[in-house]
Amino acid sequence: MTPGTLAILLLLAGLLLLVAEMLLPSQGILGLLGAVSLVTCVVTCFRIDSRLGFGVLLAMVVAAPFAGMLVVKIWPKTPVGRRMILTRVSGEMPVTPVAVGQTGVTVSELRPMGVCTFGPDRVEARAERGTIPAGKQVRVVAVVDRRPTVRAV
Repeated sequence: MTPGTLAILLLLAGLLLLVAEMLLPSQGILGLLGAVSLVTCVVTCFRIDSRLGFGVLLAMVVAAPFAGMLVVKIWPKTPVGRRMILTRVSGEMPVTPVAVGQTGVTVSELRPMGVCTFGPDRVEARAERGTIPAGKQVRVVAVVDRRPTVRAV
């Protein structure tokens, strides 16, 4: 096998392995093998001729950002990418059923988070300071991020 044929085969193998890394869950092994194949391709090109080696190296350096941009655009559409990237939430967030000043009872100990009942609704709440034991009456002093902050009465 001639060095030129070897360089072309290494280039094709490296590109194929990098595409396979994008499509298959291999924990980076295929990507590492692809990168090693591309580096070996550049070394082989340098052994053939230094100008050819510099040309191939320059082409890979210039193509790398464009290939990365292409991967970022295509990868989320692959089966593996769809499983790993969260989709947008549809609909609206539920409204907190409590208001400032409302009273309720703690179901679990609040240290500082726990569960309280406000009428028929069970809501995750946060203690304003310290811990509040279960069964204690509480009053809502603030609602932050749809979660009530309570104080023992």
